Amino acid sequence: MDNAPTESWFNSFKNERVFGERFATRDAMKATAFEYIEVFYNRKRQQVPAVRVDQWAVAQPPEAWKRLCLSGGEKGPLVAEYLHTRVWIWDDSQTHARCWHLLVRREIGATEISHYGLSNAPERTPWAELARVQAQRFFIEHSFREAKSECGLADYQVRRWDAGHHHMALVMLATLFLAKQKIHGRTQWPMLSFNDLVTALAHLLPRRQLTAEDLAAIIAKRHQRRQQTKDSHARRTAVALE
Repeated sequence: MDNAPTESWFNSFKNERVFGERFATRDAMKATAFEYIEVFYNRKRQQVPAVRVDQWAVAQPPEAWKRLCLSGGEKGPLVAEYLHTRVWIWDDSQTHARCWHLLVRREIGATEISHYGLSNAPERTPWAELARVQAQRFFIEHSFREAKSECGLADYQVRRWDAGHHHMALVMLATLFLAKQKIHGRTQWPMLSFNDLVTALAHLLPRRQLTAEDLAAIIAKRHQRRQQTKDSHARRTAVALE
């Protein structure tokens, strides 16, 4: 007797309904299985041919697009329109299909898709939550840009991996400090930026006044490092020429 149909059904049941779920009692598990079989699997679940996301999105009626405000933003509210549905994902390299969330986004007034995303979040996850998580990429990239421009994230020249780690750790601490100060001062200064904070710190923090001896010691140390670099290069060159 071929048990493939049974295994296929159990695979669908796990992926579509019980993945990520925890049941407090056996009766709760039975009720979930009954609902899946009698309400969804036998009545609503349909077998459809494969379709491209862009083709599916174009075919959707205007009322299917849902509008969501993602953030206030300095230039006004950041608003986008979304399509959401559950789709089956499968390719030849996989043993079975997966039922995931599909989220399609377009900007207000646009007719083309700006981007789309897939998520294996639990089935009952609200589409608005998926949209907000998807939109976090912009804010994360913006944080890295601020760290580069204001905290020196990209301004380093090191010879050892641990020196690079030290630099990144210090930059992340500085970025965290500025982020906390920005949040703390947002009530009084809604448009407070990292650059504003760095400018204020440059004027408010005391600076060490170097003496002539201090400057001479700094220059001597730089010259010593340059000489060590030249000597090391000369030794490597001599070994290569032997």
